[in-house]
Amino acid sequence: MIKQKSIEGQPKARDLWKEDAPTITMQQFAKDTANVEKILWMGESNSGKTKGYLDILGYFKAKNVPPEDIMMCIIFPDRSTGLTKLYNVIPKEYVTRVFPYTVNCYEDLVVTTGTAQRKLDEHFKKTGKYGWLVIELMEEAWRMTQDYYSRQAFGESLADYLALQREAVKEKMKKLGKEEKDTAYQALGGWQDWSIIKFFHNFNWIDKIKKMPFNVGATSEVKAERNKDSIFFSVGVCPAGEKDNVHRFDTVIYKSHKENKFYQQCFKWTGMSRLYSETDITDKNSWSMHKMIQKKFESKGYRSSAIEELEEEAGIIPPKKIDKVPDKIDLEPVPTTEQKTTLQQIPEAKKEPIKAPEPKPTPAPPVKPTESLKVETKEAVKEPVKPVATSQTISKTPEGEKTEQISKEEITEPPKKKEEKKVEPVDDFDWSV
Repeated sequence: MIKQKSIEGQPKARDLWKEDAPTITMQQFAKDTANVEKILWMGESNSGKTKGYLDILGYFKAKNVPPEDIMMCIIFPDRSTGLTKLYNVIPKEYVTRVFPYTVNCYEDLVVTTGTAQRKLDEHFKKTGKYGWLVIELMEEAWRMTQDYYSRQAFGESLADYLALQREAVKEKMKKLGKEEKDTAYQALGGWQDWSIIKFFHNFNWIDKIKKMPFNVGATSEVKAERNKDSIFFSVGVCPAGEKDNVHRFDTVIYKSHKENKFYQQCFKWTGMSRLYSETDITDKNSWSMHKMIQKKFESKGYRSSAIEELEEEAGIIPPKKIDKVPDKIDLEPVPTTEQKTTLQQIPEAKKEPIKAPEPKPTPAPPVKPTESLKVETKEAVKEPVKPVATSQTISKTPEGEKTEQISKEEITEPPKKKEEKKVEPVDDFDWSV
């Protein structure tokens, strides 16, 4: 039994095993967490990572999303020109809806993240639409966290501390009889340092972000991957930064640049039972390509998640969309030339809806009597065709075989196949992005 010690103002210790936690349904859980993106773009320098998330704005532009429904906050530790050189990628209507925050240290990282969270929360309360929080270069956040710990623990920046401890590391390795590793990071070791560094990076920062109820995107450079059990072993690289970052995102996309062409490949896609391989996105909107592939996979039954149904049951009303294109669409009849002339002579108040001209019945073509008819053929031609009436054919087949039943309508005129109008599929809009 686990009991918590009593504290000041508390009459007795809490018995945690006997306390009740609030219970919610899966529908309410879906409503609270929301169907939003948590996506990581990884790749070498100049592979299109920054453009990858700016393409989302171009996708919204193609969907005619009004500017007031858009908000993107970018935490940017990289050189500022890396973003401003892509200024023209942002649709002009959305420029005032993008908010970059430049950061240079761990304190800036936490302050700007909290500021962006409040801004995006307010945006959702005002519009009901989820905005985007984007973090450039996750490995920079990891380095800033190490530097913060070094300043707090040793009173020196990480670079200064490691430089001072380099000789101490050499001596320590020599005394232990161990081979010296070519890194000054041996000055930080074991539970004493790295566990606290991870606490600052994980518990106090990134783990809070992954639970935020709006879209989160991040980028990272790559580092060598030598683990054969890793999903990234096939390409030989994995996301740089804290090693568990890959588990904090639902989607991981690898960007690459080869021979003046740009590609992307999906390595993780929570909610889908299939991943797509290397896809050419040269001169294309990479986010539109990702969403197009998603729709194609969903149509083939590759979606394993039912989040939309859960949200609907939870009371979240999604935008109107057409799940299935109807077989027939009732269109208004086009007025003939005579009807147009008549309409021009009638005052506006007396105009009535145009009625489509009723089709004239076409007489059935005469049928020549054949040996296969048992009934009197001449009378069958004279009488109007009754679709219900049937007549038995007499076939010259061996005895014992059954004869078929056919209708008079089938005798007089073979059935024609109705030509179905081709209707272009409607590209519904997913408000989760």
